[in-house]
Amino acid sequence: MDYTIDELARAADTTVRSVRVYHERGLLPSPDVRGRIGYYGHNHLDRLQTISRLLSRGMKLNGIRELLDAWDRGDGLAEVLGVTDQPVSEAVEDPIPQEYSPDLPDYLKKALAASDDPLEGYRLVNPRCCDLATRLVDAGLPVSAVVELVERLRHDCERLADRYAEAVLSPLAGQPYAASERAPKDRTVFDTNVAIARLMTTRAVAELIDQALARREGLPPTAA
Repeated sequence: MDYTIDELARAADTTVRSVRVYHERGLLPSPDVRGRIGYYGHNHLDRLQTISRLLSRGMKLNGIRELLDAWDRGDGLAEVLGVTDQPVSEAVEDPIPQEYSPDLPDYLKKALAASDDPLEGYRLVNPRCCDLATRLVDAGLPVSAVVELVERLRHDCERLADRYAEAVLSPLAGQPYAASERAPKDRTVFDTNVAIARLMTTRAVAELIDQALARREGLPPTAA
């Protein structure tokens, strides 16, 4: 779905002025300009909502830009948090730290200033990873081991995406768009096809992982 700047601001519950400021400060990518009108997509909306969450936690725009730049580069949260790269098997033997105070970058310290939770970084950029990490800590794993485990999971998922993105997205979205007149309506169809391809792929992957985990633990798989 395409948004004008007014529509994007309303969808993100912010102002047009804020959207323009984020552009100027390098937090938001430029829109797709067609004619004299700039059009924004779901990625812009997701980025705006992330910025709003970070601002609500007291983080400044410069810090948010550094955090988002690190995330866009693919830097793992372990690197962002400054957690040492140690095997999970060794880290699990460590006692659960009563206070976890890694040497954090200044911009992340600002993001965490309102909380003593070392997993707050996940909560900011990936709430579902935070849910998993929190449950693992509650189960008795040290924070260092949990961060390492979740980061390995993220890395494996990125490798899967790199391996299959072209094979899935090209026939379902890229090739039809390349064969079209590439008019605005064709771009709308392309965006829709990409969204459908992503949804179908993520659902298929989730089902495969669920079945694989069930086989290893002797648990019944959940309904699709």
